[in-house]
Amino acid sequence: MGDSIDLLILPLERTAGQDQSSVTGLHIASLPRKTARLRKRDRLILHLHLEGNAPLPPDRIEQLLSNLEKKYYQTAGTVTTALRTTAEQLNQYLLDRNVRNSSTGRQAIGYLTQIVLRDKRVSIAQSGLSHAYLLTSSNIEHVHDIQLAGNGLGLSRTTHLHFSQVDIQQNDALVISIQSPVNWGKESLANLQNQGPESLRRKLLSKAGTELNAFLIHAQAGSGELRLLRPVQKPRPIPVPVQPATTESHVEAEIPVQDAATVESISELGGTSLPSIPLEPTKTSPPSPDESPVTPLEVPEANQSTNKVVSEAEREDQSASIGGSLTDSALKIYAGLVAFLRGILPDSGILTLPPATMAFTAIVVPLTIVAVAAVVYFQRGREAQYNLHFTSAQQAAELAETKTDPHELRLAWEKALLHINNAELYQTTEESRLLHAKAQGILDDLNAIERLEFRIAIVDQLDENAQITRIVSKDESLYMLNASDGIVERAILTDDGFRLDTTFQCGPGPYEGMIVGPVIDIAPLPAGNEFQATLVGIDGNGTLLYCVPGDTPLASPMEPPDIMWGTPRSIVVEGSDLYVLDPQTNAVWIYRGMDVTQSPRLFFDQQIPPLHDVIDMEVNQNDLYLLHEDGHLTTCIYSALSTSPTRCKNPEIFTDPRPGRQSGPFIEDTFFSQIEFAPPPEPSIYLLDPNTQAIYRFSVRLTLDRQFRSQEPLPPQPASGFTINRSSHTIFLAIGNQIYYAPLP
Repeated sequence: MGDSIDLLILPLERTAGQDQSSVTGLHIASLPRKTARLRKRDRLILHLHLEGNAPLPPDRIEQLLSNLEKKYYQTAGTVTTALRTTAEQLNQYLLDRNVRNSSTGRQAIGYLTQIVLRDKRVSIAQSGLSHAYLLTSSNIEHVHDIQLAGNGLGLSRTTHLHFSQVDIQQNDALVISIQSPVNWGKESLANLQNQGPESLRRKLLSKAGTELNAFLIHAQAGSGELRLLRPVQKPRPIPVPVQPATTESHVEAEIPVQDAATVESISELGGTSLPSIPLEPTKTSPPSPDESPVTPLEVPEANQSTNKVVSEAEREDQSASIGGSLTDSALKIYAGLVAFLRGILPDSGILTLPPATMAFTAIVVPLTIVAVAAVVYFQRGREAQYNLHFTSAQQAAELAETKTDPHELRLAWEKALLHINNAELYQTTEESRLLHAKAQGILDDLNAIERLEFRIAIVDQLDENAQITRIVSKDESLYMLNASDGIVERAILTDDGFRLDTTFQCGPGPYEGMIVGPVIDIAPLPAGNEFQATLVGIDGNGTLLYCVPGDTPLASPMEPPDIMWGTPRSIVVEGSDLYVLDPQTNAVWIYRGMDVTQSPRLFFDQQIPPLHDVIDMEVNQNDLYLLHEDGHLTTCIYSALSTSPTRCKNPEIFTDPRPGRQSGPFIEDTFFSQIEFAPPPEPSIYLLDPNTQAIYRFSVRLTLDRQFRSQEPLPPQPASGFTINRSSHTIFLAIGNQIYYAPLP
């Protein structure tokens, strides 16, 4: 590595206005002894930021980044190939985690930035929200493209990446930030070129707000190493009184603090200490008006304790001194306030207050003034943030108007809508509403989205811990499976909405000597069945529970198949037949005529598709639809003829006729969690995408017709269940412990 540089990495982390000594999610990789071909010369930096309601603790994030580091160095080929492979592994991990948590409404979105140094070339791969600013001696470059980087990892099977490469020279700098501060524009950063690392760090922080997740990379001559500079918080110096020349003046001097830096080196062997790198000394002149105080970087001396032992007597003296200073200061403020009020108020007697009240008032009044000033400051800051994002939205919309290719048109309007949503996080105006409606309308047309007016269906309040995963709509009743306790609730339609039927029984317990476990799935029963039941449920042991409004449920064991039960997961009643999905035994069993006293027969012949990850199924006469955990479908056509055996297609192909879209085993940026069949006169297959709270409608041959979404925002958590009322033509959608409904067009 003869003609190389070193990269110094400095934190730019700020939380609630306080500078932090480390960057959350920043990982400096150690070069392993054994690497794949072409990886030996690479030095890797990873930065991961998670958003959502399913965060990971810091130790898990560090472990995850360590695994990504291993993946990168084990991947042969070009730098681009290795970066993409690493991002794909993280995307798959987050997607699998989100799928597992979909029933609980918890998810996490990952924003990943990968930086690789090789000699003097830096490669950057951005996934999701990530801004990179390259500061060279002659130029300021903002590296950011949400169209290519996507909206984050863990949302779909597609791994979006924005690649860029730059040749970096000594004294060049690279700034990585998740959210770009308002004052980090090209013009404001132009005068920061050719700065030393500490000076540049201080000035960048002075232009940031109260929250910042970023770091600075500064290039210096070297041998191709990565060096992490970690700031050490130092206590503020205690003022030392200086004896005045006269009794009329009072001067305080502060003990000077020397700035330095602690360097943690990341070398080939990892953990090798390198000599301290001196940074620019702290300026003794007052900071400029736009600079805020920033914690300096410093190096503690080797083998020297950083904590000074203070005796108990010294602590008491210091406490007394500080307490006395606060009291004196408070009384001085109050005295000044009293003198002012006496000059403007007619009755000075109201100012005769006890000393304790005087001191309290002297403290509260200044704090109130500071609070009011803070409110004004943050309000103006929100307006500035709104203006920044709304201007970006207008520019993106103007660019989108010039696009004619359907794919480019969709990406352009998605970018505009993203900026509008960011702007409306700070405030909503008539302009933003109009632009939001325009962008949303164009995207809805391109994506075959029809907006429905969803309303709350259940008048009564379900238990706050309820998690509705299945809904059956039959006649004027709703049956809801609460997966939290395996109980089925019933609600009856009234003039003011659906009300809970507190007399309805359908859940685990003893029934005529049989023990029924928590119900895991339910299905409607045809009218006139021998049990006079409206629906049937199944527990994890293969026991059926027939639920009858106004009566006690009836439990019935099923005659098991020859290989016994594994873990029954789903049931479907089609006509007079009962279908049972058992992924553990890789089987779908059929009870003809719902005669569960006889052994069932296997749906398949010689061709049996893998069913271990099947989460739901639906039946339409002889057609079987199997929904897998990753969102793809297997379809099978049943045949009782030996000359034409049952055959399956795995994966089945979705036909997507939308402009700029491709047909295939998956719908782009979507994964499904439930499936339902609607019979003639309009036979259709409906699939639920929990993350977008969308219900997709397909023909029975899986050609996409349209998708249904809410006109107004629903609670921000994944949908957990849905159903279609086939007589009233109504959609019911479960989110957490609430049910929403909307009429189908």
